[in-house]
Amino acid sequence: MAKTSLSLVLPDYAVLFGNELNRAMLPQLMKTVIAKAAFTHDSSGAYQQLMQLFSPDAPHNADLPMAALRQGSVNSLCADPCYLHPDRDKLLFFYRDLDLGVEEANAFAHYLQPLFDEFGGRLQVQTADQWLLQLAEPVMTQFSAKEGLHGQTVTDFLPTGDNAKNWLRLWNEIQMLLFECPLNQAREAAGKVPINSLWFWGNGVLPQSWQSWSLVSGHHDTLQTLVSLSHSSYQPIMEHFNKASDKQLHIEPFYVDKDWQTQLEGLSANWLIPAIKALKKWQLKELNLIVPEWGSYRLTPFSAWRCCL
Repeated sequence: MAKTSLSLVLPDYAVLFGNELNRAMLPQLMKTVIAKAAFTHDSSGAYQQLMQLFSPDAPHNADLPMAALRQGSVNSLCADPCYLHPDRDKLLFFYRDLDLGVEEANAFAHYLQPLFDEFGGRLQVQTADQWLLQLAEPVMTQFSAKEGLHGQTVTDFLPTGDNAKNWLRLWNEIQMLLFECPLNQAREAAGKVPINSLWFWGNGVLPQSWQSWSLVSGHHDTLQTLVSLSHSSYQPIMEHFNKASDKQLHIEPFYVDKDWQTQLEGLSANWLIPAIKALKKWQLKELNLIVPEWGSYRLTPFSAWRCCL
């Protein structure tokens, strides 16, 4: 009989698992799982974790093939809006919770487009916080993925390699142009942070080999592309665990701006409790809780017996 497993990927749950005060809010069952499961620390973000789940041989590079996963061409780069905050002699990088709408994002892209015209580049807004830069030729410069850099100093993550100086020059020109942008003046008057730069990244190479999953469920902005590349079976909406598959993967994100306790209780009732019951009946051989930017917890039928339901 094939080894049945359930892997639960929990994006943004690190704010709970990685903080001692917030961990006190976890339901008792989750506290027991944390105490009894085998834990492996891994600070990789959600994009890197998903790449590893769908392609275990994917390299742990500074950058990821995000432009390709966003359906860009081989000559594409991610060029995502961000806020750079000066802190004495440092620049701190912020890309989350920018309060940027799609219409406003398109206005910013139109404002910046002349900077890219001289070398045949075209900005394309896919979502408010996800932009692509379509280029005439492949880029050989090395960039750093933005994931995990929120609030970090940018110094160690700037472009390197071929043509890096030109990309840094362009990056500085973008900041200068946005400094007096009327769109930013309106944002600051409304109490919002300015959009004062773009973060170039995402020109990593797609892996050659992929791992197929018998069932994938949930939502993530790269999930459907990864499912297609790996020839996995996809069910977008799955509210709870009800049947063990050979290899099942579900993504259950945490929303900081929604009620924490309701989400935690839902995760326990809909996924943890039925999965632990399946472990105890040997219908499921392995349960993995994968918390990006924190680590993973592994439960087996033996360790599941320690969890009282």
